[in-house]
Amino acid sequence: MSLGVILMKRVLFSLGLLVSMILLTGALTAAAPVPNVTFTLLNGLPSTLNVGETATVTVHVDSDQEFLLAQMLPTFYFPGRGVVAANTGGDRVLRSTSADLTVTFVAKGSTADFTGGWSCPPGTAPVATVVGVRYPGGFVASQRFDFCVTVP
Repeated sequence: MSLGVILMKRVLFSLGLLVSMILLTGALTAAAPVPNVTFTLLNGLPSTLNVGETATVTVHVDSDQEFLLAQMLPTFYFPGRGVVAANTGGDRVLRSTSADLTVTFVAKGSTADFTGGWSCPPGTAPVATVVGVRYPGGFVASQRFDFCVTVP
């Protein structure tokens, strides 16, 4: 046999082996089903809070698969003014299929001079909570809850 024929057979064999490995790898690493997650707002913020009053936002997370972490954090359009979070680190639950997450807010000062923002009218503090759920493999589901709060 000539050297060219031998090299051609080796190349074809190597190519066939590579294609077989790719096909088997794809069959063995089938994607896991995407989790079904629901976020339910149990308690929102009232539209008006007086200075010094507190209110707690509670969100229930329910999943058909166990998650690594569920977390809720506060976010603000005017941070440190109007309405602030009492627990700025938010709330979290590790390794479960359901969680009740809470963040407590405190009315700090008047919002009369606020220009509004997000979808809130002037004179209100735009406040939100963001809830996220992280699963093995890197999948993340999230939901944002927006509130407009007036502090007289």
